[in-house]
Amino acid sequence: MKRKKELCCIGKKMKEVSLVAACDGNISYRRADGTIIITPSGVPKGEIKKKDLLHVTAAGTLIEGNGKPSSEMALHIQIYIKRPDVNAIVHAHPVTATAVSIAGIPFPDHVVTEADLVLGHVPTIPYAAPGTSELAYAAAEVMAQANVALLARHGAVAVGDSLRQAFYRMETLETVAKMYREALIFSSFSQPEKEHNISPQELAALFHLE
Repeated sequence: MKRKKELCCIGKKMKEVSLVAACDGNISYRRADGTIIITPSGVPKGEIKKKDLLHVTAAGTLIEGNGKPSSEMALHIQIYIKRPDVNAIVHAHPVTATAVSIAGIPFPDHVVTEADLVLGHVPTIPYAAPGTSELAYAAAEVMAQANVALLARHGAVAVGDSLRQAFYRMETLETVAKMYREALIFSSFSQPEKEHNISPQELAALFHLE
């Protein structure tokens, strides 16, 4: 599938699985020449069309397209600078995962196998106003060592070597957050002190699976 079409399909999927509402979120991918294709500001991700996408330089100068690039374009650019291995970025507002950061608790990245194998450690990027250079630089520093992170009181960002990988990581983030929420609800009625994390021994075994 051509990447512009794939980006539009991912935008639709993000809306379908409630990772975004209205015009929330943004998606981009890096071309082989180092330039970037990014979603515009003010267009719902579930309705994005190939003609809506913007082509910008690695510094954010518009090359082709109509409209204003996403307000978080600087965040994408700074992450690409820090991560030469990354070719796609998805920023969304997953409700349950975002609620974790609002509650001020660390993301439970060792509670299920999916979290360890797909996400790895999920840090929280300290709060900064959306669309600012402060947020862009803070996110890039954190994402230098992570593939998925929460944006405090804002949402989440996931990267990948492809659009599909970045999207799947975002989708898994929200699924794990929902699992953790349900586990806390159930355990509050039965074993409120029970340890939820995978043990170090179990974790080590996971990474030896073929």
